[in-house]
Order: sequence, then C-alpha cells, then structure tokens
Amino acid sequence: MTKSGLYRIIIFSLVVLTFITSCTTRKGFQASNINYIYNTRDLALRPYFKIYHLNDSVSRIYYRLNSTDLLYMREAESNPYKASFNLTYNLVPSFEITTVLDSNSFSFSDEEIQPPQKALMGSFDVKTPPTTDKNYVLQVSMTDLNRQISFENFLRMDKGHSNTHQNFLLTDTVDNVIYKNHIPRNVPFKIKYNRGNTPRFFVSFYKRDFPVALPPYSSAAPESFELNPDTTFLVGADQIIRFNQNGFYHFRLDTNSWDGFTVYSFYDAFPYIAKRDHLGPPLRYLTTKREYDKLLEVKGESQKTKSTADEFWLDRAGSIERSKILVSSYYSRVQEANMFFSSYLEGWKTDRGIIYVVYGPPDKVYRSSAGEAWVYGEETSSLSYYFNFLKVSNPFSDNDYSLNRMNGYRYGWGQAIESWRNGRIYNSKDIKREQDESDQNNYRQRLPYRY
Repeated sequence: MTKSGLYRIIIFSLVVLTFITSCTTRKGFQASNINYIYNTRDLALRPYFKIYHLNDSVSRIYYRLNSTDLLYMREAESNPYKASFNLTYNLVPSFEITTVLDSNSFSFSDEEIQPPQKALMGSFDVKTPPTTDKNYVLQVSMTDLNRQISFENFLRMDKGHSNTHQNFLLTDTVDNVIYKNHIPRNVPFKIKYNRGNTPRFFVSFYKRDFPVALPPYSSAAPESFELNPDTTFLVGADQIIRFNQNGFYHFRLDTNSWDGFTVYSFYDAFPYIAKRDHLGPPLRYLTTKREYDKLLEVKGESQKTKSTADEFWLDRAGSIERSKILVSSYYSRVQEANMFFSSYLEGWKTDRGIIYVVYGPPDKVYRSSAGEAWVYGEETSSLSYYFNFLKVSNPFSDNDYSLNRMNGYRYGWGQAIESWRNGRIYNSKDIKREQDESDQNNYRQRLPYRY
C-alpha cells in the first residue's frame, strides 16, 4: 500500500492548497513573514510552547525559555542581575480570520546574583469560546524588555476531538513538562490525560527505516508504509514509562480510533548528528547512485562510514580546511531540519527537510490553514523559488507537510546540487545574485528611449 493510498484509507486527508503568491491576496496572519522561526542564526530569543487542553473551554499554554536568551542587567554593583520579559497572546479562529476571541498580556522578571544558566518555565490559560470546527490559531509573542527583542509564533490549536495529542501532556518523573515528542531510550516519563479517567493506553510500536524525501521535481509515487504495527501492548495511565527500542510509539485510548498521540525515539542523541554512522544517510541528496552505493556498502561500520563521507567532502572541497566548512554547514542544516520538521520520521527526511538542507533557510515563510509557502530570493522576481507545502492530517504527527512537486523545479535543483558538489555552500544569496545578474543584463539590453 502506498503512503498516499494509506492516507485515503485511514483518516489521512490532504487539504488542497490555495496559496496565491501575491502578497496582496494574503489575509490576516497568513501575510506575516515568519522565516525567522526556521533561522537559528539571526534569532536571539526562542521560547518553546506546549498546548494542553484542560477542558472544552480552557487550554493551558506552557512555556520554556533559556535564561541565556535574555539579557540580565543590574543597576549597581551591589544589586542583583535582573531580566524581564513580556508575554502577549491573541486567540483567533484561523490564520485568515483574525477576530480576537481571547487575549491577554503578562510581564515576568527574574533576579540572580550572577547571570544564570537555567530554564525559565511557566504557563498561562487561554479561554476558547465555541467555534464551528473548534480549531484556533494562537498568536503568542514574547519580548525581552531589556533588549527590546521579540519572538512571535502562531500555534495551531485543535479542540475538535477529545483524544488528539493536545489532550495529553508528557512530563518527566517530577512533573516537568516535556516540550519535544522525542524521548531517548530508557529515559522515564509520564503521561497526563485531561479527562483523567482512563486506566490504560494501547500502544502501537513501529520500527521503520523510512526513505529520504524525493527531489522537488520528482513525479514518482511515494514508497509504501505498512500500517500494521510491529507490536501492540498496554501501559497503565498512572505508571512511569520508558522505551527500550528506537522507533515511534502511538498511544490510543481506543483501538477503533486513530485519535491519540505519538512519542518518537529515533536515536539517543537526536536531533544532533552525534555519531559517525549519522554522516552517511543525509548525503543521499548530493551524491550520485554510485557514490551513495559506496556508503551503503559500509553501513554499520562507523569508521568506514566516516572515511567514505570524508572522502566525498574532500573531493568536493579540494582541501581539508574547505571541507570542514562544507561539513559544518551541511550537517548543521540537517540538525536544524531535525529540530523543526520531525514528524514520524527524522526532520531531514521530510519534504520541508530536503528543501531546507539543500537551499538553506527560506527568505519568506507564510503560514496558512492549508500549509506553508516558502520563498527564496526576491519575491517579485521571476527567478524566485516558491515551494508550497500542504499540511497533512496525520494521526502520527501534527507536523507533517507534503511538497507540491513540479517538474519546473528541476533546473533550480540541479543548480543547487551542482553548487554543493563544486565545493560551495548553496543558499538564498546565490539566488539573489542570479536575480541581480539577470536584472543587470536586462537593463543593458533595454531599448533606448526615443523622444
């Protein structure tokens, strides 16, 4: 069964994307460029949020912020260091309809004798009045008041079903909220359910080696995804849980419904590229079949995998110093893709992941109810690259997006891969340079004015 066939058979539904590239047609929050969310280099403030529905009318938003993201200052040497931040939210029906249903603003401060290295955590409640489909968008903004630097995000809230993932909360053994759904093997955790009256969970375990994403111009059908789990077992709702195998675990209250939540355990150091074995698979995007076959031949042999990968990069770069720069840039993108785009498979293997790894962070990101639109280069130029991602309804993840593939991407993709293979890091600056060269060429070839 193909993955696309699976979506039709269960409850997977692909929403038809109606992105219009002109800014003038975007309404509400979908006109906001949120590219900074996927750019780790230019963003000094990056809080994490977790949504947990307390009941049908109230949701609790947990936040976590690293103290090193804030500026701690003191008025005099005898005074403690102090950081202050403000948090504001607006709840609206959708990205397109921004009528405010609930809003509030809070200010917080923290004092320490020395600038600390710790996590600042808290929560606030949001009232969710009834809407037609019980879906919402939460605009949440956090501001470092000492530096006047802000972070704004738009969080999807789903209250249409009582057993979807936002009705469950993962915590550690001392009740600290876990913000990521990846949990390493043998690390204990607990599950809180907002109804509080279930004695057990059915857990379906999947151990899959998913293929990498196809190029953006590909018309090939996705590979099959077997729905039947490797094993299914029961866990008590009040017990401490830990995994002993890598894979993903889908928790449900009722085996007749796919509503539930999924916990992932890809490998212990995830999302980082921490072992030599991790160097080989992401190279599939840049290698020929023969080059990649060499990596497959040494799969499972850590030192040989590293040597083969090093040989590939050295051939591209021409020097050890240059190859180190390429390796650092490429695998940093792989790690960031894991952070941003992971669903039931590692982020770098996803459709957004392949574009991010090869092209780098996009210049523009527009989010809507249907999905995301990415823009590389100047938006008004005919040489810009547009990638439209459809949000997929998937019981295993709320972070699954499918690229609208087109044959027209073939030329640009070839340029990007050629750049990497010639020892040059490819990013949006290359696209802008091509646009500038095209504009200059058109200017030189313009017809003279006649008076």
